[in-house]
Amino acid sequence: MIAIRCTRKLLDLLGASALKEVPDPPNLLGHWYAKPVETAAGDLIAFASETTLLSVAVPACPLEQLIRRFVQRVDGLMSALGFPPEAAEEEISHYEEIAIAKTANRSVLASLNDIAYHYQLFAERDHGGHPPSLLEAELLMSRMPHLTIQYRMPVYVAAELVLEASMRKAIGGRLH
Repeated sequence: MIAIRCTRKLLDLLGASALKEVPDPPNLLGHWYAKPVETAAGDLIAFASETTLLSVAVPACPLEQLIRRFVQRVDGLMSALGFPPEAAEEEISHYEEIAIAKTANRSVLASLNDIAYHYQLFAERDHGGHPPSLLEAELLMSRMPHLTIQYRMPVYVAAELVLEASMRKAIGGRLH
């Protein structure tokens, strides 16, 4: 089980109640933090992985649709970033059970606030007359360094985790 750790404002907006405690996540990207974001292109819910700060955004919608769309956005971002298909499948397999919880890490929350601000800026930019693409914004955010991860880019942190996991799988049975 993974958790979406929501700000109080998002919990209120969704009318959701939060679990008090959630187990450690079994996946590479960890739990996700989420908050509502008002942009010139429409209201979004911004999400950030607590371990990598990869982020996705979903147009604001009811909770049931939000979770389904969130999983689709994560899967789409991993594909666009060139994650190996087996690594993306493994990650997404952990999203079958998603809990709603409160935020628990101020550093990740601060990074999410920064990410949300950049989604707002991206939505206000002129994109040659066409509406901004969420994928374009997500790819841009994946290359934005963050203090929380020692000024590294989320895409590189995620790639390191994927490589480490695949190496562990490949040689795990031969290490004794």
